[in-house]
Amino acid sequence: MNIDSIQEQRAKNIIWNAAGDYHFVPDYAAYEKDGEPSLYFNCIIGSVHRYYNYAPIHDMLLRLGRLREANLFRGLVWLGLERCTYEHALTDRPLLTTLRTSYSQTVWDQRTSYWDQELFDRLNTAHFGAVIGHHSRLSKKEQALLADLEFDSTLTSEQIVEHMNHLMELYFHCSIPPLHDKRRFPVFPVRFRKAALHGGALITTVQNSGDTEQKKQLTLWLPALRAETRNQKLRQFLEDSFGLSLYAPEDLEKLEKKLCCGGHRYCHLHVTRGEFRHSSSADSGARTFRSAALLQEKKNIHYHQINLSRHMLSISRLTDRIRNVLQCDTGSAEEESKYGILRPDRIWQAEKLHHEKIFFRNIPFSIGNLSVDILLDASASQQNRQEQIASQGYIIAESLTRCGIPVRVCSYCTTDGCTVLHMFRDYEEPQYNDHIFQYISAGWNRDSLAIRLTGERLLASDYDHRLLIILSDCSPNDDHRLVESKGSLPFFYDYGGEHGITDTAKEVSLLRRQDVSVLAVCTGREKDLPAARRIYGNDVVWASSPERFADAVGYLIQQKLRHL
Repeated sequence: MNIDSIQEQRAKNIIWNAAGDYHFVPDYAAYEKDGEPSLYFNCIIGSVHRYYNYAPIHDMLLRLGRLREANLFRGLVWLGLERCTYEHALTDRPLLTTLRTSYSQTVWDQRTSYWDQELFDRLNTAHFGAVIGHHSRLSKKEQALLADLEFDSTLTSEQIVEHMNHLMELYFHCSIPPLHDKRRFPVFPVRFRKAALHGGALITTVQNSGDTEQKKQLTLWLPALRAETRNQKLRQFLEDSFGLSLYAPEDLEKLEKKLCCGGHRYCHLHVTRGEFRHSSSADSGARTFRSAALLQEKKNIHYHQINLSRHMLSISRLTDRIRNVLQCDTGSAEEESKYGILRPDRIWQAEKLHHEKIFFRNIPFSIGNLSVDILLDASASQQNRQEQIASQGYIIAESLTRCGIPVRVCSYCTTDGCTVLHMFRDYEEPQYNDHIFQYISAGWNRDSLAIRLTGERLLASDYDHRLLIILSDCSPNDDHRLVESKGSLPFFYDYGGEHGITDTAKEVSLLRRQDVSVLAVCTGREKDLPAARRIYGNDVVWASSPERFADAVGYLIQQKLRHL
């Protein structure tokens, strides 16, 4: 069974949604035999993170990986966790009953004869068969083991670990090994994917769970050994999935050399308009993603159409707010001068003080030559808000367009260490606002590098004043680490949490020092606002409802325009 990057990302999204948390990398994911993510079991995996202290469970699964029958024992753990986690999650997610029934039926339909099944398959079939009222053949010892695997929902994570250790001693005459006791348990190589057949789904590890930090760092260095080959494959994948690059290879190399430095070493960039070559050579993963993008575009347009009256009202209100600023702040001011209109009250100053500026003249002023860039966070954490974000981006762009202000709109995400910038429309393309509905979320969000890239592009424009509006959940997160040099050695830090926030705030501050005004609209939850304010200061709003969006964004734009 082949699992492509799109399917893997979908599995992660289901897990994150069930967990109610996008700030961790799942250790395991579940897939059907055709490679599609298992909706039910990934919900269970996510719910384990939500309802239990996952650290002891993670430690147990890691330690079980040192045994030769690791797949069996890990499978038994997940079989035991399924029932107790289901009972916890059912109150919040009543739909789980339907999903569980459907999943159980699939397991039952895929069963083989008792003699053709391994131990885990027999237990798995019996467990889920019982959910839908079927009885499966088991020996008395297997029946006892399955009964003991029905973990009680009142058990804590620590008690589950203790209980599992007891079962292994009772039925398999071994125990959960300590992690670092090399005298008794030699370390076996950890493969990228370890799998255990779970009825209709395959439970796999999502990432390399090496025993040491050194192993994790080594993994980061491995691509550099075959940099040329890897880069070719990466470029092909990006163009097949997101569209052709706007930069020639030599220009892109120069851009990456300039921007992918410091903490962003070993990162890459891809800027596209979403245009593809006329070829069918793209692999299945890229074709799947492109199909998903077309489907999401239809969903975005449909959402806009069914909310058209509300969106048009928002556009009208936001347009009026911006026009009011432009009209009020465009006028003239008096300036002292050696010529112009004589001021009688200053005549005496010419004779007594030899002051020559006894005239005044009107100096016209305006906001001047202004451009606005809109940057949409298109990471997987926005999965449940895609239609709303596309509409919000459209509302802002359309309002600015009606005021005659040049607008450029892009989205950004990161995949496989490459930050992808998708440009929907450029400054001189007011007719392309509807291209914003091509928005789709996927991958990670390396906010600081995306902002650095956007800043590089907008500073190259000829406009006198530049405004950048970012729609983001303000939770930077990427699987490629930040790099810091200490002496001759590189040190790596997870790009997320404190490090991600600090690095993004630094990039915003640098852009502001180059006379770029930066505003942010927090598209996440209210609890994300403290992080947003650490990054953007007071220039951030959280639109708590669609009805407040135009007023909240309008107020922020008004305040910033008045300072230009």
